[in-house]
Amino acid sequence: MSWKEFLEPFDPAKHNPKDVGLGGKSTEYLMSEKSPDGMFWNIPSIWWGPNGNAYLFKGRPDDAWEMAKNWEENTGEKFPRFESLDAAMMAAARRSDEGGAMKSRLTQSGRMSNEKDIESGTATETPE
Repeated sequence: MSWKEFLEPFDPAKHNPKDVGLGGKSTEYLMSEKSPDGMFWNIPSIWWGPNGNAYLFKGRPDDAWEMAKNWEENTGEKFPRFESLDAAMMAAARRSDEGGAMKSRLTQSGRMSNEKDIESGTATETPE
């Protein structure tokens, strides 16, 4: 098993925000990217280990993308999808303004977390 298989998105029931060098305590720091299905998705650039450590992938978007793709394939949970990059970015900003990951998980089991209305820590070195 790869170390990547042990990381997961922020879960407010299991994790506490950490300072990862982004100007305060963080939970997920969303990236809006093209998704594997051709839409746009919001995915976390912070992933959490079983020990509670936060791993920041902000400078490594390809790795964050791969983590999100693997997470969906292995868990059946889906990250939110959008029809445009602008819609994804606006939703990410809105989520942050409304309390973000402390209010709810980004993914939902078996469906996209926004399926009903798809819109037209201490810094830890990321393992290599």
